[in-house]
Parts: sequence; C-alpha cells; structure tokens
Amino acid sequence: MRAVSRRLGALLLALTLGACAEPLQTQRPSLSVSFNDGRFQVEWGTTQTRTGSPAIAGSIQNTRGGGVSNVRLQVETLDAQGAVIATATALAPGYLGGFSRTSFEIPLQKTGVGYRVSVLGWDPAGNGQ
Repeated sequence: MRAVSRRLGALLLALTLGACAEPLQTQRPSLSVSFNDGRFQVEWGTTQTRTGSPAIAGSIQNTRGGGVSNVRLQVETLDAQGAVIATATALAPGYLGGFSRTSFEIPLQKTGVGYRVSVLGWDPAGNGQ
C-alpha cells in the first residue's frame, strides 16, 4: 500500500512540475527597459526568436482612453560609440484599446552594444488620438 502511495505522490509531483514548466523555446528578455512617450508605455528587452536570431521583445500599453491600431515600432541597433548600425521596424499586432496592453517581437538583423526603441506612429481607431 505504501509503494502505491509513493508512486501516486511521485506522479502528482511530476504532473505539477510539468504543468508549471516553461516551453524550452521560450526565452525571457535578458534586459528590461521601460519608457513612456506620453501616449504609450513601452517595456522591452533583448531576447532570441525561436530560431535563435536576436530580437527585441516586450509590451506596449496605450496610456490614454481612445483606441489605436497599427502601432509602428522601430529598433535602432547601436555600436560601442552609439552610432546606428542597423534599423528594424515592426507592427504591434491588432487593435490596442484605451488603457490596454499588447506584446510585440521585433527580429534584428544585427546584435549591438545597445538598442534604442521608439514608437514611429499609429492609426486612430474608434475614438483614438
């Protein structure tokens, strides 16, 4: 009877740990940076895509009441002197309602010593802008 209880306990522990584990392909950003440009609160960090390429991943929050869509983000890759050596742009997916948040990932062509992330623009949606 004790052996059955131990096996059942071990099975429950294994299932619990498996349910809590992160997939191996997911990697959290290694650097956390945040800025507010007056309209959006942006948090981002460096990471890798599922194929191992460098990327910037994070979230963007609409800090106002009106909705927007097609939020365009830009990442400038910087060298040791602060010069821009590459630029990448991407859209934050979907509609971003007032005071809501969405995630984004921007694949990079080059890694650098530093990165500068900015919001290039957006389209009003509903009562946006």
